[in-house]
Amino acid sequence: MVKLKNVMLYLWAMFVAGCTSVSEVSTQAQNPANNRTVSQAELNWQELSLPADINFEFNEKSQVLLDNNSTGPVASFVIPADRGPVDMVLTSHVGKELTLYEPNVLVTDSKGGVLHHIKSNEFKYIPARLLDGDRVQKQFTIVPQIGSDQVNVLIYTTSEDLKGSTTVINPAKAFAIGTGTQPPMIPDLTALHSEYGQLNLTVTAMSQTNLNPILPTIDYVPEIEAKSAYYLNSIQNSVEQGDIDHAMTLVSEAEKLGIPSARATFINAVQSQNEHK
Repeated sequence: MVKLKNVMLYLWAMFVAGCTSVSEVSTQAQNPANNRTVSQAELNWQELSLPADINFEFNEKSQVLLDNNSTGPVASFVIPADRGPVDMVLTSHVGKELTLYEPNVLVTDSKGGVLHHIKSNEFKYIPARLLDGDRVQKQFTIVPQIGSDQVNVLIYTTSEDLKGSTTVINPAKAFAIGTGTQPPMIPDLTALHSEYGQLNLTVTAMSQTNLNPILPTIDYVPEIEAKSAYYLNSIQNSVEQGDIDHAMTLVSEAEKLGIPSARATFINAVQSQNEHK
């Protein structure tokens, strides 16, 4: 009994410690009296600093975007992109009333060009465990265009999403699975998709990964090909522009990420520049 009590106190301490680093962000419109719009330009775009770990809620006060994609409350963020690739984890939690905001993510550059478009069916359901409830989650990497200083992230849901539902493992089954016993033969639950919900977004620049890692809660293989292309192109461009110090910094970051050809790219770029002098 004492051991169990100590374990619970430890878990609670971890829970409290984890919560203190998470920021609460509002999804209210710029003009609360008129929270509906058909234009992304009229949304309340909030700038985030990196690394970021934020909670936000969609409710009746949230800004609403009604366009070809979105049909309900949305969140809109501006994220720095001048440090290379950015890792993101978006989580949407199943509510106490068995409802779920089924998210989609649209990432664009400052000119509106689409960099990444994640549909709701790409999110993975994760059953409740310990202090974490049922949720859907997606981790992904954004590789901004060279020279970009920011990307725009829009989180929305669609009319088709609102017609659907997500199967949630019955708590009795989840408990049995977690304790290694035979799950009971009982039906699972159904979470209806809703325009309201609780979400969390974590964002980390790859250059910060070794300093302030935000660990994923699902199996994930980083998009090393995309990161490799970004770093190799950036090294090449930095050398061509005469910014050798920046190029060497990029080489160091790339090698920490396991990109083996970074140093060779740097050397070849320097030799090429010397040949053209």
